[in-house]
Amino acid sequence: MSACFTLLAHRRLIEEIEEKFLGMQQQPPVLAEEEKNVVPLMQNLFADDAPAWVLEADQVAELLPARIYEQLPEPLRRGLGFYANDPVQTELIASAARELSNVEKIRSLSEMVIDQQLKRLEGRWSAAKPVTNVVREIIVQEPESNKAQPSGAGSVTLGGQTRRTINREGWEQRLKLYRAIQNVLTRDSSLQGIEFCAQLDTRHAPPLYDWVKAGQWREGLTWKEAWNDPRLRKKIRRVRQEAMKSG
Repeated sequence: MSACFTLLAHRRLIEEIEEKFLGMQQQPPVLAEEEKNVVPLMQNLFADDAPAWVLEADQVAELLPARIYEQLPEPLRRGLGFYANDPVQTELIASAARELSNVEKIRSLSEMVIDQQLKRLEGRWSAAKPVTNVVREIIVQEPESNKAQPSGAGSVTLGGQTRRTINREGWEQRLKLYRAIQNVLTRDSSLQGIEFCAQLDTRHAPPLYDWVKAGQWREGLTWKEAWNDPRLRKKIRRVRQEAMKSG
């Protein structure tokens, strides 16, 4: 379990570093050959309906950069942006940066935070009550003699069980978003992160129906604003990859 979480954490830190360099319009550091081969295989590891403990581990790993940020010395959390003309504050920030100026110190800080988050997860799992029944998809029992379901509302299985299938509105909205993403990437396939989201805003691309229904995408939210939300950032990456594969 710990090895799986460490792998997720490693991938998330690589993504965060790459995003920072791209945000500064610089080329990200070159990965080792082994990482080049492995990292692409770690994309979209889990489906949205994966077991709860899997999704929880993935969510904790997704927030890892924020946890590391919280452990930085206070001057580094402030940054230079607000103190560029203050020599005292500038020196405090520079001094704190020197304390984390080599790979070993950065690795030590990262490993400490990863270990803290892993212990949090282990504590939750050990406190969880044992499951006595297999968790099954909730289905609605309905006699076969009932009226037929509207198109897209459900499908009847053996025994007269009805279960929900793809929502037509959600599927149409997904196709619209896929088309917008494909149009953006056709013009510039290298677009990533906030620049990619800006292009979606220009095209008034709709969010996925499921995001809105779940309350994750509030009314009036822009794609650029959504990119600053770690949960939505992950979903944006995923839908970008899905659209590329379906193109």
